[in-house]
Amino acid sequence: MTPTQLEQSLNQLISNGEQTPIMIEGPPGIGKSSVVYQVAGRLGLKVIDLRLGQIPPSDIRGLPMVKDGISMYACPEWLPKDGNGILFLDELTNAAPTVQGLAQQLLLDRCVGEHKLGDGWFVIAAGNAREHGAATHGMPTPVANRMFHFSLEAEFSSWKNYAIRQSLHEDVVGFLSFRPELLFKLERRALAFPTPRSWEGASRLHGLSMPIDAAVGQPVAAEFRVYCEVVGSLPDIDLVLDGEGADIDFPAEVSARYAVCVGLALRVKDEVQALAAFHWLNEHASPEWVQMFIADATLTLGRENRQGQFAALAAQEPALSRFVEETLSVLYA
Repeated sequence: MTPTQLEQSLNQLISNGEQTPIMIEGPPGIGKSSVVYQVAGRLGLKVIDLRLGQIPPSDIRGLPMVKDGISMYACPEWLPKDGNGILFLDELTNAAPTVQGLAQQLLLDRCVGEHKLGDGWFVIAAGNAREHGAATHGMPTPVANRMFHFSLEAEFSSWKNYAIRQSLHEDVVGFLSFRPELLFKLERRALAFPTPRSWEGASRLHGLSMPIDAAVGQPVAAEFRVYCEVVGSLPDIDLVLDGEGADIDFPAEVSARYAVCVGLALRVKDEVQALAAFHWLNEHASPEWVQMFIADATLTLGRENRQGQFAALAAQEPALSRFVEETLSVLYA
């Protein structure tokens, strides 16, 4: 399933108080933990994040102690008993068998020894499968059968929406709009390869005018550099946003067209600039490019809380209103 579909599923389960433990499985770097945090933020929930692949068994079980002559285990500091939130057991399949065994009591019985997990907390686990190149330990069938399982895959449309909301560099978003198949490409023998997570790192490197090889690997970085050379040869698209683009032609090369449309959409500061860019594209480009610009620009304006002003302006512009309606019908079909 896509990140957007997973987010919707988690939101529906948690909103309805469904406390069956959830397992999210998928390759590294595709946004498993990001989706959990997005859902928690939207629902106003805390997140306690336990990286099971990196902690010793004593951190799960608690330390032994003697009370009134009876040996017992102290309550682990991380175990919440009050409030509401998500207990996120990340790297479950990467954890040592002893840690997995202790976590299973939490998954099955919502407790660690005699210490109970609070009623307002939801348990979500995540991990990689063996085919993803990770060192994993299988989950016992009786435990797996008591969980809801979701398999997450990288999907460009969901990532692009996220990237625009997070203000990732326009060159990265434009390049992947042109080459969406490079969003995720697992290379088992490489340390650096493209994933949704590593593209965020690439965006930061590019923003510092540094090569992105360290984030996504040399072959993909080489393609990105060629794309950036194309972008560097384009006219100043800020003139279009200022309503002064009448003498600027829409480029003929496909990658340049992606660069222009994404660049315009991610640079708009308000609905007036969005309208100026729309008029220019409507006169110079075919409808599919206009529609892509509107979809991306709407997300950018939403980040600035100006979607309402854009909708009000669109209502006064019949051509823009028609494109907005068509774009929304495609997005939410």
